[in-house]
Amino acid sequence: MNISSKLYRPSAAVLAAGGFCWVTKFVVIAATDGATSGAPDTATAVLYITAVALMAIGLAGLGVALLAGRHPLLRAAGAVGGLVTWVVSYMVIETAAKAVAGETGPVWLGEEIGIVATGAVLMSVGLMLARPTPARRGERAALDA
Repeated sequence: MNISSKLYRPSAAVLAAGGFCWVTKFVVIAATDGATSGAPDTATAVLYITAVALMAIGLAGLGVALLAGRHPLLRAAGAVGGLVTWVVSYMVIETAAKAVAGETGPVWLGEEIGIVATGAVLMSVGLMLARPTPARRGERAALDA
């Protein structure tokens, strides 16, 4: 694994941005109590598509970044693996979130609980991966001195 790739931290940040969009989508739905028309519906559609694209691109980029310096076919396989990771993580997190939430709250909550949970988890993972490592902080301090 190569976390020193120049693509690693930006890909993690893109993953976090996608997760943030899904959490924001949930907030818009909650604020409008599940409105299905007008501006809230348009906003949630844009946030949904943006989130899916960013999370898929972020995980594909992480797959490529982790295999930096390897054969291009292996890096392409890493990108595909990142996309598969996104699909599998969504299915697993959604299943767990729906099992925990059960049949509670408004009707729209049952449909959205998996999305908000997946968004929160992938946003957190992206933020943790995007932060500077201790070695990089030390290098930065040496450069600033």
